[in-house]
Amino acid sequence: MSEVFNQENAAFNLSKTAEIYLSQGKLDAAYATCLKALEILPNCGEIHNTLGNIMQKMGKLESAKNCYLKAIEENHNLAESYANLGSISARQKQWEQAIKYYEKAISIKPNFAGFYRNLAKICQCLGKEHLVTEYRYQALILEPTLATAKESLNLGNKLLELGKLEEAIACYNQAIKLDKELSAAYNKLGNTVIQKGELDRAITVYRQGIKIRPNNPRLHFNLGEALTQKQQYQQATIFYNRAIELNPNNHLFYIKLGEALQKQGLLEEAIACLIGALQIKADHRDTYFKIAELLEQQKYLSAAVKCKVHKQLSKDILEKFCKLTGDWEVTSNSINTINLIKIHPPNQIDLLPSQNIEKKLHPNFQIKLVELAEEFIAIVPEARVWADQLNSVVITSDNKVVKDMSSGNGGLIISSSKLPPVHKLKGTVAFLSVKFGGGGYYHWMFDMVARISLLYQSSIDILSIDKFIVNKIQTRFHQETIKKLGIPQNKIIESCNYPHIQTDRLIVPSIPVNSGFRTTKWACESLKNIFLSQQISSSSLYPERIYISRSRALKRRVVNEEAVVNLLEKFGFQTIILESFSIEEQALYLANAVVVIAPHGAGLTNILFCNPGTKIIEFFAPEYILVCYWLISNICGLEHYHLIGEQFDDNFSGKPVNKDICVDLQKLLNLMKLAKII
Repeated sequence: MSEVFNQENAAFNLSKTAEIYLSQGKLDAAYATCLKALEILPNCGEIHNTLGNIMQKMGKLESAKNCYLKAIEENHNLAESYANLGSISARQKQWEQAIKYYEKAISIKPNFAGFYRNLAKICQCLGKEHLVTEYRYQALILEPTLATAKESLNLGNKLLELGKLEEAIACYNQAIKLDKELSAAYNKLGNTVIQKGELDRAITVYRQGIKIRPNNPRLHFNLGEALTQKQQYQQATIFYNRAIELNPNNHLFYIKLGEALQKQGLLEEAIACLIGALQIKADHRDTYFKIAELLEQQKYLSAAVKCKVHKQLSKDILEKFCKLTGDWEVTSNSINTINLIKIHPPNQIDLLPSQNIEKKLHPNFQIKLVELAEEFIAIVPEARVWADQLNSVVITSDNKVVKDMSSGNGGLIISSSKLPPVHKLKGTVAFLSVKFGGGGYYHWMFDMVARISLLYQSSIDILSIDKFIVNKIQTRFHQETIKKLGIPQNKIIESCNYPHIQTDRLIVPSIPVNSGFRTTKWACESLKNIFLSQQISSSSLYPERIYISRSRALKRRVVNEEAVVNLLEKFGFQTIILESFSIEEQALYLANAVVVIAPHGAGLTNILFCNPGTKIIEFFAPEYILVCYWLISNICGLEHYHLIGEQFDDNFSGKPVNKDICVDLQKLLNLMKLAKII
C-alpha cells in the first residue's frame, strides 16, 4: 500500500514538474517528464490533460485532442479537459462542437469565469450577440475585478438592450464601484431603475452623480426628467436650466424646460424655450405642434393654425421671441445687388369645380380663383443659405432674409448662434432646396425638377453652375430625374448633409409655394417636355382605364381595395402600381389613359401627363382633403371628380395624413355614372 502511494506521489510530482517546464517554454523537457509520469500512472486523467496542454503548445492539435479525450475517458469530471477540447474545436472553427465542450465544462465547474469568457468569444464569431452578452455577464459576476469600469458599463448597455434590467443594474453598479467618476454609469443606472418604476431611487442616483460630476449636463437633465415625472415642475426647471447652461446646443433640453414651464402656467417663457429649441433644430416638427398648443391657450388662433398646419411662425412671434428688429426681411427686388431674370409673368387660374355626388362641396373645393406669382431667377452675390426639411433660407451678406426666395422660418436662422459652421463653396451655386422638398414624388417634381427647368429657360449657361444644392438624393426617381436633366452627380450637394452654405455667387429659381400653390401651368408643361416623348401614339400596351393602387404605401391605402378592384375590373379598369415603373413609363401610362381612379397620393402627380378631357376620380379620407390634384386638373384641362370615404376605425389616433380610406362601392358607382364612365 505504501509503495502504491509512493508511486502515485512520484507521478504527480513529475506531472507538476512537467507543468513548470511548460510554463517556462521548455516543451521537450515537459513532454519527456509527462511521459515518465504516465508510465507510472497510465490511467490518470489529470496527467493526460497536462500532456494535452504540452501537445497543444507544440502545435500538435490532433495529438492534444486525443490526450484530452483520453483524460475525460479516465475522469469524466475533468472540466479543464472539456474546455481544452472546446478551445481546439474553436481554433479549427468547429463552432458547434466547441460550444458543446464548453457547456459541458460549465456544467461540471459552473463558477469558473474563464469558461464563460471563452464561450462568449465563440458566440461572437457566430454573431450570437445575445449569448455573448449573457456569457460575459456571467464572467463579470464571477470575477468582477477583471473587467474595467467601461467594460462593465458597456455590458450593462447590452443587457439593457436585451431587456435584462436587473443584470444591467448590477453592471452599472459595478462600473460605479470601479470608477466613481464615470458619469455615464450614473445616467444609465438612473434611467434603468426608472424603467422599473423606482423614481425615488433614480433621483438619488442622479444626485450622487451630480455630486461627483457637477458639470455633466445629462445628469442634470435626467434629474429634471425624473422630477417632472413626480410632477415637481419647479424643481425640474432648476435642473433643466442647469443642463442648458452646461450644454446650450441640445434642443431637447429646451423642449423639456418649455414643457415644465407650461405645466407651471408660464406660457410666454415656455414659448421662448421652444423657439430656443428651433434655433438649434429648426425642422423639429413636434416643437411646432407644442408651440401651436401654447398659442391656442393664449387665444392666438390664427397663429396657432399657421404653426400647426404649415410649421410657420408668424412674423410678430419671430420678432418677439427671436429679438428681430428693423428690416431683417427683404424682397429680391428691393436689393440693388440682386440681379433678377424674369421668366413667367404673374397670372391667375379660374377654377372649375370638382364634382361629386354630395349636395355640398367640401370647403377646400370652394376656391374660385388662384393667383400665381411671377416666376424668375435671382442671382445673389456673397450669399449664405440654410436648408432643412422645413426651411430654406436665402440670406444676404448683411444677414437679411430674402423672403420671396425663402420658405419656412428665416427669422429662426438669422437670429440663431447655434447653427453648425458654414460650409464655404467657391464659384456659382444653384440653390434648389425648399421646404418639404426632400423626399416625396409630388414635392420633388414641382419643387425641384420644375424649378431646375426654369434655369434652362433663362439665359444662364447651365454648364457655368459649379454646384446644385438639393434637399437629398435617395430614391430611384431622384436619381432618374437628375440624370434626365443632365446634371452630373459630382455637382450635387445635399443640404441634409450640408445645411449651412456660403458661396460667391448664388442662383435661386423662384419658389411657387410662396404664392400658396406649387403647381403652375409652366411647371406642368416643363415636366411634360422633360419626361414625355413628343411622338406619343395610342398603344394597346397602355390601358385607357386605370386604377392607381397605393397597396405598397404605408399610409392612405384603400382598406377595401380588393372589393374596389373587383368592381372596377367589371368596367375594364386595369390596376397599376406606379412605383414599379420609371417616370417615363408612368408618363406614358397616364398619357394614354382616358379615365384615372386613385386614392389621394403622390402617384396622382402624373395626371399632369394626361391629355385634356381625361376624367380623374380621387378618393379621400374625410379627415384629410388636399386639393393639389384638382388644381393640376384645372391647369391641364382634366375633369376632376372626388369621393370622400366613409368614417371607420374610431380608435385611430395617428395624424390625419396617415389615415387609410374606406370606399363606399355604391357611391363609387353613382360617381362613375355622374362622370359618364358607365
